[in-house]
Amino acid sequence: MSVNLSKNGATLMAAYEEVVSGKSNTDWALFTYEGNTNNLRVAQKGDGGLEDMVEELNSGKVMYAFCRVRDPNSGLPKYILINWTGEGVKDSRKGQCANHVSTIAGFLKVRSPCDCKRPCGGRRGPRNHLGQSGQSVRR
Repeated sequence: MSVNLSKNGATLMAAYEEVVSGKSNTDWALFTYEGNTNNLRVAQKGDGGLEDMVEELNSGKVMYAFCRVRDPNSGLPKYILINWTGEGVKDSRKGQCANHVSTIAGFLKVRSPCDCKRPCGGRRGPRNHLGQSGQSVRR
């Protein structure tokens, strides 16, 4: 079953705009599902950077974090999408939500999402997900 972005579409888009506009201090928005439905909703927003956002991740939920970070070399903003799958999420739900990532990335206009449900390391070698996934946002 596909993700439902229309039920809460206005609030999802408003949270996205807060992060990308630069007119507010909001530098991240966290999205999750309403219970066991596929209706995506805004879970939290903040202005304390990635350190602040990480504190809001829930080990029992599938969540998506959309964050603005500053490129240390250029000082320009970069935007990342983090797919969080908590260790307490049932395997059936993990599989179902894995198919939603590309749809959510398209909705949030991110080119390549960071998949943080798998550990860094693996077959491709160590990866710094946050450093490698910073992307410009298509407008």
